Amino acid sequence: MRAHQMMLIFTAGAMLVLGPARSLSAQQLEMLKNTTPEERAKVQTELMKTKLDLTAEQESKVAALNLKYAEKSDPIIKGSAGPFMKMRRLRSINSEKDAELKQVLTPAQYQKLQAAKEEMRQKFEEKMAQKAKAGGA
Repeated sequence: MRAHQMMLIFTAGAMLVLGPARSLSAQQLEMLKNTTPEERAKVQTELMKTKLDLTAEQESKVAALNLKYAEKSDPIIKGSAGPFMKMRRLRSINSEKDAELKQVLTPAQYQKLQAAKEEMRQKFEEKMAQKAKAGGA
C-alpha cells in the first residue's frame, strides 16, 4: 500500500508539474488507472499547497480545479486508446487547466509553478537519458 501511495504521489506530481505528455511513461499511465480522480486531485492539491504557499481561498479554488480536471481526465486515463493518443488528449486538458490556474495564482506563484515544471522536465529528461544509456550499454 505504501509503495502504491508513493507512486501515486510521484505520478500525480509529474502530471501537475510537467503535464502528462512529457511526464508519464506508458507504465505510469497504466498505474493511474488504479487511482480515483479524488485521489489524484488531493495529491496534486497538497503538492501545490506546499510548493506554492497557497492561501486558504486559493487552496479551495485549486482543489476544485484539480478535481474538475482529474474527473475530466479519468475517461482518457482509463480508456482503451494507446498511450500516445492518451497523452495527446491529456495535454489538451492540462492546457485548459493551466489557463484556469493562472487566474487563481498570483503572478509570482504562477512563475514558481512554471519554474518547477521546467526543473522537473529537465530531471525527467535526464532520467530518460540515463535509462536509454543503461539499456544501450
